[in-house]
Amino acid sequence: MIVQNQLGCIYLMVMLFSMLAAGVVTSSENEDEYLTQKDIILEKSYHGLIRENETLVEITPLIKVDEEKICNFHILKKPYHEIPFEIELSNNLGILKARRTLNCEKRKSYHFEIVAIYCDGTPSNTANVHITVIDINEYAPTFLEPSYVTEVDEGRLYNEILRVEASDKDCTPLFGDVCKYEILNNDEPFSIDNEGSIKNTEPLSHKASHNHILSVVAYDCAMKESAAIMVSIKVRRVCETKFLGMPERIDYTSGSTESVQLFPNAHLDLCDISCKNGGLAIHASIALKTKHISFGCDRDITNCTSSQKMKDLLPHGAEWTKELSYDEGSEPIFHFDGSTGVVVPNTVIDHYDFSTRAFSILTMFRHSSQGVANKHVKEHIVCSADDHKMNRHHMALFVRNCRLILLLRKNFNEGDLNIFSPAEWRWKIPEVCDNEWHHYVLNVEDPAKVSLFIDGVRFENSIEDHHSNPEVIDDWPLHAAHGVNTSLAIGACYQSLENRLKHGFNGDISEVKVALNGILTSEDIKCGTTCAEHLLSPKPIKNKNSDSLNAQIQANIQMSEIYIEGQTKHDVEQLMRKIQYINIKHNPTVGRRNIEVRTTLTCGNESSLRLPPIETYIMVNEPIAPLGIDNGVGSASLETSDQDPQMDSTKISISGTSNKLVSYQEIKLGVHILDKIYIDSLSKNSGKVERKNHLDSCSVVVFPSLNPDHEDIQIDGDESLSSTMDIKTNINKDGVEMIGKDTIQNYLNVLRSLVYSNKKPAYYLNRVFKLSCAQLSSQYKSAEYTLTLTVLHPKQTLFKSTNLPSSSALSNANALGNTNTETTYHQKSGSISDNDNQATDSKIYSYSLLHTNDVQEPKSHIHSFVHKAEGSHLTMLIILVSVFLAVLLCGVSIARLKNNQKYSERHQPCPKIVDDGLVWDDSALTITINPMQTDGASEDSSESENSDSEDEEALKDGFAHINQLEWDNTNIFQQ
Repeated sequence: MIVQNQLGCIYLMVMLFSMLAAGVVTSSENEDEYLTQKDIILEKSYHGLIRENETLVEITPLIKVDEEKICNFHILKKPYHEIPFEIELSNNLGILKARRTLNCEKRKSYHFEIVAIYCDGTPSNTANVHITVIDINEYAPTFLEPSYVTEVDEGRLYNEILRVEASDKDCTPLFGDVCKYEILNNDEPFSIDNEGSIKNTEPLSHKASHNHILSVVAYDCAMKESAAIMVSIKVRRVCETKFLGMPERIDYTSGSTESVQLFPNAHLDLCDISCKNGGLAIHASIALKTKHISFGCDRDITNCTSSQKMKDLLPHGAEWTKELSYDEGSEPIFHFDGSTGVVVPNTVIDHYDFSTRAFSILTMFRHSSQGVANKHVKEHIVCSADDHKMNRHHMALFVRNCRLILLLRKNFNEGDLNIFSPAEWRWKIPEVCDNEWHHYVLNVEDPAKVSLFIDGVRFENSIEDHHSNPEVIDDWPLHAAHGVNTSLAIGACYQSLENRLKHGFNGDISEVKVALNGILTSEDIKCGTTCAEHLLSPKPIKNKNSDSLNAQIQANIQMSEIYIEGQTKHDVEQLMRKIQYINIKHNPTVGRRNIEVRTTLTCGNESSLRLPPIETYIMVNEPIAPLGIDNGVGSASLETSDQDPQMDSTKISISGTSNKLVSYQEIKLGVHILDKIYIDSLSKNSGKVERKNHLDSCSVVVFPSLNPDHEDIQIDGDESLSSTMDIKTNINKDGVEMIGKDTIQNYLNVLRSLVYSNKKPAYYLNRVFKLSCAQLSSQYKSAEYTLTLTVLHPKQTLFKSTNLPSSSALSNANALGNTNTETTYHQKSGSISDNDNQATDSKIYSYSLLHTNDVQEPKSHIHSFVHKAEGSHLTMLIILVSVFLAVLLCGVSIARLKNNQKYSERHQPCPKIVDDGLVWDDSALTITINPMQTDGASEDSSESENSDSEDEEALKDGFAHINQLEWDNTNIFQQ
């Protein structure tokens, strides 16, 4: 019982305690809810943005409060932290402002807390504020160095010469990072990447420029440009072992028969090259290249005795050769196309039996393997065959499958009909089909002994083909044929059964001669092949202390190549300076002869060093005519006729524009320099004019020489344009040289496709191109055609003068100039003339001058403007007189009108006159004259006439306007 009472008491106590605890909790929750409603006014955090140049903070979200409860804000400051902000209450919003402009570069963001203050002074809950300072592009990039200087070696391409670096003080990547570098002067051969690395785009030359100064700028990612800095790149001269003092051109006057020194100032620069054990050997070779001249070189056969005992089967001017196509000259060239040939008359050779007596055949021809598709076709140079009944070939020299073949058949004799004997000799030699001129001599002493000489050298077969070259074919003698003689033909073979020439030669033949009843001696053969032009070698240099030679010198048989070997630089230089060129021919071929110098240095048994080859040339010029003698040379043509107009002559003429104007952009992209030229060749034979359609060479000489660093001449389009023709083109710094016999049209195609480009047009005001063409084998050469290429400088003004026309007159002149009227200014008489051929080259829109070779003041421009100014004064005087007369006439008319009104009973309007378009109003009379009509008319006349007649034309034009205002007023006011 007692236990139950105790348990009941405990239960009651627990219940009481639970009720008390619940009351306490409820009271605490109510109190917290009251505090929360009072304190939670602000958000937990706010984010703001402010620009560097502003003070107002853009806060997100907005700080919204109730002004009835909140009266102020406070910023809770932290020790050692500057808070450059203030907050104020405005329109239920908390407004954050900076007390000064901020700097993103010093501090990018701020963090602090704010609290709202109730009107009773109690604070609200705190809120975190994060403010970011927005950067503005206030700083431009700046380079770390004020300038940069470096040195490089010439002739090299660098991956990186130097690296420039810039920085930006702005705090954000957009404005504070450097994204680009640029070189402002684009005419320099350098490039720069976005990392500031500078490199050269072409090898540099100390001779062209020893210092390149670049202007470089940097950009941030917003493309704000920095101030330019100077980058100086100095070019170090690299010592190059080579010959110095070598002339680019050596002039030689034809007909002088005197020698000329080739390298009088030769100097060998060895730099620092030396051999460890001594023993330096210097080898130099000097080669005269004349393959393009006529027959490989100038020959002089006037003193050859062989010509007196030989019969010429292809003479120039003979009756049987006049129908052949040929080029004239001291040694004419006959052209055969496989279908042409001539028969030699019996009066020259009367049925000669070549099989029984000794003879020699001398011929010079040029043959190519491209002309004949079938390699087994015979191409006869000379052929002796039956004149009727049969087609037997007795003797023949022909080409087949690039082999030179001599056919010699024995005639019928009693007793030897069944005896085999040599009948055909076949030489396999490369000269037959190399399309070059070669001199051939065949000495036939008897059928068992036949010798061949090529270019004066006896043909000797090698050991390998001793029995196969020449290949000798035996054959039976010819059968007897009574009453049949032979017919000798050149360039083909006579087929009597078909009564026509067959097996024609395809190529060029200069001469075919035979010596009967004997053969030519080695002296005769050498005389006919020796070049009249060659080099002269100096004497070897001997050692002063012994008989040994310090330097040795050798030459080939033709004296076209000289070899020098010396131990010291001084000895080699002395020998080089003494080398000479001579041409003993009385009338040598005018044109260019190339000279090539190759040098090699060797130290004992070590490897040799080859120096860069040197190429120069000898220009054989026309002989200087004595005073008082007209050489017949025109402005762009040369006629090779003598005093008698009926004598044979040839004229090669070149015509075209003499001046060409180009802009900077055009010359950088490339301009066709000879796109408007025309070439014509006429030949007069005994009064008969014939047109020649072939040329042997053309040369374009550039003055001054091209600078390879930024100037170039190329063939437009397909660079192998001339490869499909017989024209060989060589382009160098001196110009363009074209060699090879081809048609005038093909030469024009190549010349018109030449494109000249200049990456630095400001370096030169002009360029002079001199073109000359020749039929070298005929020794005819045109006069030099000169084209002057002038660069227009668009930013230069013309000149200043007090006599210049007024601005209105100039504007009128410009308006007239816009009507596609193109004018060419000449310097001859101060006149202005139209020229259709030069229309595209004559657009004068900047200060430029058409000239021949030198740059001079544009006098014709000044004269034309002065005359225009003087004409304008006279024009204004005429206009004033015209206006005065018109006003006077109007006054007289008005006076008569008033007099008529006094006597009229009523006022009547002025009646119509004959011209219905002219109606008078008596209230006022106004006549307007456009003075610019007179100016325009006078200016038009000044551009169509010369300067001497400008005043007269302007005077006439002025009175013409006065005459237009005159009329017959006798019946105007009749009632």
